[in-house]
Amino acid sequence: MKNILFLKKENTIKFALKSLNGAFGKIGCVVDKKKKLLGVVTEGDLRRAILNGNSIRNKLANIINKDPTFIYKDELISKKLVKSKFISTKLNDSIFYIPIVDKNNKIVNVLSTENAVNILENKLEKKNKSKLPHILIIGGAGYIGTVLTSLMLKKNYKVTILDKLLYDKKIFKNNFKKNENLKFILGDVCDLNVQINSIKDIDAVVFLAEIVGDPACNARPEDALKTNYLSLSSMATLCSLLSISKFIYTSSCSVYGINKNNDLLHESSSLNPISHYARIKIMSEKALLSNKTDTFQPTILRLGTVFGPSLRNRFDLVVNTLAKNAFFNKKITVNGGNQWRPNIHVEDVANGIIAAINAPLSKVGSKIFNLSNEKLNYKIIEIAKFAKEAFPSAKLEVKGSNTDPRNYRVSSKKFTIATKFKAKNNIRNTYNEFKKIFLNRKIKNPNNKIFSNIETLS
Repeated sequence: MKNILFLKKENTIKFALKSLNGAFGKIGCVVDKKKKLLGVVTEGDLRRAILNGNSIRNKLANIINKDPTFIYKDELISKKLVKSKFISTKLNDSIFYIPIVDKNNKIVNVLSTENAVNILENKLEKKNKSKLPHILIIGGAGYIGTVLTSLMLKKNYKVTILDKLLYDKKIFKNNFKKNENLKFILGDVCDLNVQINSIKDIDAVVFLAEIVGDPACNARPEDALKTNYLSLSSMATLCSLLSISKFIYTSSCSVYGINKNNDLLHESSSLNPISHYARIKIMSEKALLSNKTDTFQPTILRLGTVFGPSLRNRFDLVVNTLAKNAFFNKKITVNGGNQWRPNIHVEDVANGIIAAINAPLSKVGSKIFNLSNEKLNYKIIEIAKFAKEAFPSAKLEVKGSNTDPRNYRVSSKKFTIATKFKAKNNIRNTYNEFKKIFLNRKIKNPNNKIFSNIETLS
């Protein structure tokens, strides 16, 4: 009986959302005083009711599905179920349990749809729909988003991508085959109508859409404010209204700015932003947490400097840039070199986001975490020397001037404790990854503007 939730028709939408919170696929069974089944309701039903103009204070009486799929207890004989007129062959993708009732319509248990269909047909013709949550990835066609989408589809998540394809118009056509678990919405997250249309039937949101990096934000400061802050704030408000509890936002360790003592920084360390990009990140974190409720508990991940190959490659990131220059230009140029940076592979970022989605809300809800590979806190000059090892024919040149004063190294122990997640990839192996990609001529023109945020936006 652990998968069944009893509700009364006098209960409010707000009460039902709070009761169903985070339990993907769970149903609320609306019953009378004798526990006779009156109807069922899901989180999707409740969110659609709100979008249709209902207040969260409205009662369930007029919202519930009064003609639900259910099974009579007497039809479960020796674990075999005869074909029942009450079983629909077109079950809603979001419902994973069916009530079992006695001859008086009193609920006695629930049965998973997978078992119900298997018993009904007495054979498994095809795998049942995924019981994993339906994820909306905003910015899913980007550097991190394409890696995350690929991993989630491999894990059988149902994924909806919202992206305006700012950097590469053909990214999905060239890299993703037709998949029933993948839906793509071409649109701008800054458009409120697009936000509302994309959020229907969604269980969790990953917000990746933004103007990324200091140079790109400086090039388009107003667009950065609109995309990175205002659209995030409105999306958070909408998700809070709909009680979508899991909302993963990727912030940045750039918020730490300069740390002259080279301390190992934690989430409670002082913030010292030195760029428009970092300041907007702090504003966005505050906006998210100001929207938190019992049923909306966002998770903020402050990413280290991301590196590694992706379906949408970037060569305006430290490791990736050095790999490109070492191979194609036979030159590795470093400005200063003594600045510390925390680093994390793009695949580890994607797996970290999945870990946050799967973690209990009690562990990650309404919390901020550093997400980096603690073993990869390096000075820029060390990262350059790794490049020299991988590309020995390249010349290493160190210039005295430091064009980027950011200097910080971070700890990610808090996230590891909360989720048991640990980053695995390292920089040396990644340089070898890039070498194979370059040698196989998978990237023929690394200077194409699609590989650089700042070049695309200029």
